[in-house]
Amino acid sequence: MINKKQPTTKSDDKKRPSPARSFRLWPSSLAGQLVAALMIALVVAQAVTILLFAYERSNIAVTTTRGQVLDRTASVVRLLNETDESLHQRVIRAAEGPDILFTLRDKTSLLVPRSGTKESFLVRRLERRAGLEEGTVRISDLPRKLTFNKSDPQSRNDDAVQTDDRWRKWKEERDEARKRGFEAWKQRHDDRMRDRNWRDRRPKLAALDMTLAVPLNSGKWLQVRTGLPKPPEKWGRPFLISLVTTASFIFLVVIFTVRRLTAPLRDLENASRKLGRGETIEPLAEKGPKEVRGTIIAFNAMQERLMRFVQDRTRMLAAVSHDLRTPITTLRLRAEFIDDEEMRGKVLETLEEMQAMTEAVLAFAREDATSEETREVDIAAMLSSMVDDYQEMGKDVRFEGPDSLIQLCRAVSLKRAMRNLTENALRYAGDATVQLAKTATGLRIDVCDRGPGIPEDKLEEVFSPFFRVEGSRNLETGGVGLGLSITRTIIRSHGGDITLTNRSGGGLKATIQLPR
Repeated sequence: MINKKQPTTKSDDKKRPSPARSFRLWPSSLAGQLVAALMIALVVAQAVTILLFAYERSNIAVTTTRGQVLDRTASVVRLLNETDESLHQRVIRAAEGPDILFTLRDKTSLLVPRSGTKESFLVRRLERRAGLEEGTVRISDLPRKLTFNKSDPQSRNDDAVQTDDRWRKWKEERDEARKRGFEAWKQRHDDRMRDRNWRDRRPKLAALDMTLAVPLNSGKWLQVRTGLPKPPEKWGRPFLISLVTTASFIFLVVIFTVRRLTAPLRDLENASRKLGRGETIEPLAEKGPKEVRGTIIAFNAMQERLMRFVQDRTRMLAAVSHDLRTPITTLRLRAEFIDDEEMRGKVLETLEEMQAMTEAVLAFAREDATSEETREVDIAAMLSSMVDDYQEMGKDVRFEGPDSLIQLCRAVSLKRAMRNLTENALRYAGDATVQLAKTATGLRIDVCDRGPGIPEDKLEEVFSPFFRVEGSRNLETGGVGLGLSITRTIIRSHGGDITLTNRSGGGLKATIQLPR
C-alpha cells in the first residue's frame, strides 16, 4: 500500500477452521441453569424421601403384621384349649387368613429362641397374651431380608402332605363305613368332601415371615406360619404425581422470576451493543434488584463521561483546525511578495500541505461529530455498487462475496472507511480486491492488493494520526496520514476492529471484523 517491499509472513489468506461446536447438556442461560439445578436437587430429594419412606413403610408393615399375628394366635390358642378336640379343625379354618395359616402337629422341630433376640421378644409376647408358661413356644429364625413377592413352597408342600393324609384316612373310614352301612358312609363322605374343598380353597402365603409352634393342652402343637402382606403395585404413583406437580410449579415460578430479574440486564446488553457501535442512547431506567441497579447506574455514568469526552475532543479539534485557516491564508498572501521564486514556491508548497492537513483534521472532527442514524444496510449491495463506480472510472477493483448480506450500521460512515482503504490500495498497488464473508459473530471484509506491503514493525503504527511510512509530506506520494486513522475510528465506532497483514504472495490485506 505505501512503499518498500519487505519480507512477508506466512499466508493469512487461508481460511481458519471454524471452532468445533460441542453439544452441551448444561444450559447456558441463567433461567435454564437455575431450573436445571433446582430440578436436580428436587429429584435427588424426592429419591431420598422415597427410599426413606419405603424403608419405614416396610418396618411399620412388618411390626404391625407380626403384632396382629401374635394377637390372633393367642386368641386361637385360648379357644382351642377351651373347646373339644373334634372342633379344632373348624376353629383353625375360621381363624386362618391370607397372611396366617394354622396346622395341628403331633411334634415340632422348632427350637426355643436364644434370649435377647428378636425371636425371643416375639415369643415372650405371645406367651404372655396366650397365658402360657415361659419357654414353651418355639419359633423359626426371622428372615434377615424382608421379601414381599416370593411364594412359600413349604406352604404348598405342607398342604400336599395334609391332603395325602386325609385322603388315606378317608379311604380307611370308607372301608369301615361300608361294613356299618351306606348311610354312615355317605355322612362321612360328605364331611370329607367339604374338608377337601376347604383344603383346595385354602390361601397360600405370598411370602413366609416366621413359623411358630405353640403347645396345646391336648398335647399337640399348633403350627403357625405367617407371611408379609404384598405391597401395592402402584405405591410409587403418589410420589411421581408429587414430583411432577412440584417440578411444574418450580419451573413456572423460576421462569417468571428470572425473566423479571434479567429484563434490566437484557436492556443493559442492548444498550452496550449500541454504545459500542457509536450510537447515542438514552440513559437506562434504574430498576431491578440492588446489584442490577448499581450496574445500570455505573453504566449510565460511564456513558455520560464518554460522550462528554468525545464531544469535548471533537470541539477542540474543530476549533483548532478552523482557527488555523486564517493564519494559513495570511501566510499565503504574504508569500506572494517574496521575490525569490524558488523560496516562494517552497513556502507555498508548505502552506498547501498545512492547508491539506487542516482540512483533513476538520473532516476527522466532522466525522466524530456526525450523529448518523444506525439502520439495517445491505453491505453486499453497498460494496458492489462502490466497486462498480471505481470500474467505471477505469480502476482495477473487484468484488467477491454474497449477493446480499444485511448488517446494522451507519452506511455513510462505513462507506467512507471502505473508500479510504480502496483508494489507499489503488494509490500504492494500482489494484484492489474487496472480499465480503459472513462469520459466526458478524461479518468480515478484506481489502487486498498486490503492492509492496508494509514493514512488519509498522503495521500497527500506520494507524496513528499523521503517520506515514515514507516520512515525507509530499502530497503527490500520499495523503497527510489521517486516512487509516479515520478508518479505524469509524470501524471501532461500529464495535468492530481493523488489522493489517502482509500477504505471502506479495501485497497487503486490510481485514475488518464487524459484530452483528
